[in-house]
Amino acid sequence: MDEKTIKIVNEARWADGQKVWNRLEEITFDPMQCQEEFVMRLVRENANTEYGRIHGFDHIRSLDEYRSYVPLTAYENYQPYVNRIANGNKNVLTAYLTEHISTFDSYKSLPLSRWGVQACYDYSFSLGFYLAGNQGFLTDGMTLNLVDTHIEQLPSGVNVGNLVGRLLTRRDFDYDQVYVIPLDVNKSSQDTVILYRQALYALRQEKISLALCDHYDNMIQLLRYIEKNWPSLAEDIELGNSYVTPDPERANAIREVMESHHIGTQITEQLWSGLHCIMVFDVDRLSASFELLRTYCGNKVHFVFTGLGSPEGTFSTTLNIDDPQTVLIPDSVFYEFKPKESANYDYLLPLDQLEIGRSYEMVVSTLSGLYRYKTQKTILVVGRHHETPTVIVDKD
Repeated sequence: MDEKTIKIVNEARWADGQKVWNRLEEITFDPMQCQEEFVMRLVRENANTEYGRIHGFDHIRSLDEYRSYVPLTAYENYQPYVNRIANGNKNVLTAYLTEHISTFDSYKSLPLSRWGVQACYDYSFSLGFYLAGNQGFLTDGMTLNLVDTHIEQLPSGVNVGNLVGRLLTRRDFDYDQVYVIPLDVNKSSQDTVILYRQALYALRQEKISLALCDHYDNMIQLLRYIEKNWPSLAEDIELGNSYVTPDPERANAIREVMESHHIGTQITEQLWSGLHCIMVFDVDRLSASFELLRTYCGNKVHFVFTGLGSPEGTFSTTLNIDDPQTVLIPDSVFYEFKPKESANYDYLLPLDQLEIGRSYEMVVSTLSGLYRYKTQKTILVVGRHHETPTVIVDKD
């Protein structure tokens, strides 16, 4: 473990996040001005794309005209475009360079432009590290990365896979000095192999201060695997194998912890005394299993829920540690909202007309070429940060 490198990386993470936080504080005071500026930029810069020409982007001068010229869309409307973009065709949906294609629901895929990738980096990644750093959670310990990092690059140069995994690995020159689990582990296609190696590397390293997960279930699965298989894991750590060097002292410490451990009770502090923060990148809803994770972690481990995100884009961002409430992002997404009780999409509301305590389906336009896209994601408005709504996922 290189503590100097970890310190440098964490300071850079925090500094990037501070810039994003300052920008977020400014734009949330007048979100509708940001929304109008966003749409005018979107149609201006994409007027010469195939989609922009079809829908008259060069004639749009207001939000009302945007809604009039541009139809509502669903995933099926984008299927004809995706393969062409993956093959390197440009100016199809957007004039911006397509850097990534995210996959979801096992068969769907949507492109992300360089600005869509940057929005994810800023609001799902940097801001989370900034909040963690403010609480003193970015220490000299290593980071336990449980995020899927399996990324493929197409001949066109476009990357395909989990976007968060790609963001974590673009500094691959110092990856092994910062992260506990080697890069190739989370790229494996065999779940049992992944879990064994994740558990082995995680137990081998006692100095862990931060954990990163796609879903909080990732951490639960790891801890359950350790509960079930700790005797063989401790033996492999004691004797060493092709993955880890021998460490009898650490193996004995693991045995001491696990021999007195009861299944489903607190365990993280005993195994990793410096672990104080778990960052979760995809929180569609907090279920009963999350309470199990809280039990495993006890009250000394805190959570950063980075916001509502999906392969379609990054839709909200975190404000506080241990708080699933997130704020909408007025400078990176144009939002329209269908009241949950409405039977159709005839009357969509802008961001400033949302009411606290009511639920809405999000319709979004993004910097990656989605225009008035029906996300089928329903949010519940719970408050405001300055003048911008704060939301959680609607559980009903």
